[in-house]
Amino acid sequence: MMNTAKINASRMSTARKTLALGLSGAALLLSGLVLAGGTEPVGMGQMPANLKATAALRDPAGQVRGEASFEQVGMGMRVTVTASGLTPGMHGLHVHDLGRCTPGVDPAVNKVVPFGGAGGHFDPGGSKNHDSPMAGNKYGHGGDLPMLNVGADGTGTATFTTDKVSLTGKDGVLNRSLMIHADMDDYKSDPSGKSGARERCGVIVRDNFTVRDYPLPGTQSFPEGVAYDARKGVIYTGSAANGNIYAINANTGATSLFSEGGAVGRSTALGLKVDAQGRVWVAGGATGAISILSPDGAPVATLMTPPSPNPYLNDLIPTPDGSVYITDSTRPMIWRVRDMKVEPWLNLGGTPIKYGPGINLNGIVASPDGRFLLSVQLNTGELWRIDTQSRAIRKVMGGLKNGDGLLLDGQTLYVARNADGVVSKVGLSADYGSGTLMMEEPLAGLRFPTTLAKVGADVVVTQGQLDKLQGGTPETPFKLTRFKIF
Repeated sequence: MMNTAKINASRMSTARKTLALGLSGAALLLSGLVLAGGTEPVGMGQMPANLKATAALRDPAGQVRGEASFEQVGMGMRVTVTASGLTPGMHGLHVHDLGRCTPGVDPAVNKVVPFGGAGGHFDPGGSKNHDSPMAGNKYGHGGDLPMLNVGADGTGTATFTTDKVSLTGKDGVLNRSLMIHADMDDYKSDPSGKSGARERCGVIVRDNFTVRDYPLPGTQSFPEGVAYDARKGVIYTGSAANGNIYAINANTGATSLFSEGGAVGRSTALGLKVDAQGRVWVAGGATGAISILSPDGAPVATLMTPPSPNPYLNDLIPTPDGSVYITDSTRPMIWRVRDMKVEPWLNLGGTPIKYGPGINLNGIVASPDGRFLLSVQLNTGELWRIDTQSRAIRKVMGGLKNGDGLLLDGQTLYVARNADGVVSKVGLSADYGSGTLMMEEPLAGLRFPTTLAKVGADVVVTQGQLDKLQGGTPETPFKLTRFKIF
């Protein structure tokens, strides 16, 4: 068993050394520990080339008084900060959770302060603990950075490399805030090392990258599923929290309530698809129900899977023969609807797909002719091909842990990797039997992306934030994000 007292003493000693060395020494100490691991690798696919970001640092009056740049270098991130108009000495420097440099309540003092809208420190490891820049993210906030050393002229400049945070993956800082505080950081006191008032703030924005957001109404949207009806030019999305289904005009962004949650027992809405008749199909999660809505939102039917413990209908896909296949993430079964009747189509017991704790089969898509289904197993990261004629199962690939919704575009599969905060691009063989992870794209900063739909030459992804459904403060407004296919 590890000696916790010695570990804590060592970490405190490191923090004191950082304070004594000043910024340049801290940067050296930090870069020397990059390989020791503050974070885990985000995956085996390529990151986007020249992944860079900047933040314009403003004072409380809104005047730009500095700039920060961020560049992904392997699994580390190089940060350069310059700021002016500050008092000489050491200043706390942190990444905060939200991309809002607006006034807001600071829980540490329980009052409205400049830049309080940025929330608390970014804490991807869930440590709930302020610590030194050398502490791994399970021990301290990922946003705990080396201090800024300001000279007699009021200008501070810092350059360092850290692996605690990144421009991609679950530790990604895109669309979060960089904050400079008034005082030095003691690297131990919660929540911010007694570093004082928030004096400079900048939102971290990816360079040369454009997305379009579709904001959703309400503070409890938690969008999970998404589908597109090209005939109407309408994007549908459903709430995992209350079952609301929203219709979004893909051109204007105008949003309306298509079907209110709770209708015919629909208390949650997960996977969504539009069939050839323009009807909207909804997977009902733990309700065990499948809802079908007419093109104008009227209920058509609610189909129940047979009563059994712990249902979790997660996603569904219509095929050209009129069938609809549904994944169940907790019961090892693929269900099928034909002629408005639900049947247990494929019992996965005794097959290569082994169910375990957590969410199992999740997103599902079909080849254009309906011959093959592809489904990702979230808890193992395995992608499976299922032959709808023989019901034979083949493992396509692994490495897609936290894989949620899928989008099949020719021989390319896009995977929303929720907790990893990326969309993965997978190249598939002609028979869909093998695949290669090609790229992991963070866009402009994704918050628990769940599902995807193709809209013309673009893709729309939900930023579901389901990690905050049972607790935590989600970023509002909730949104869907549209981007050019890559």
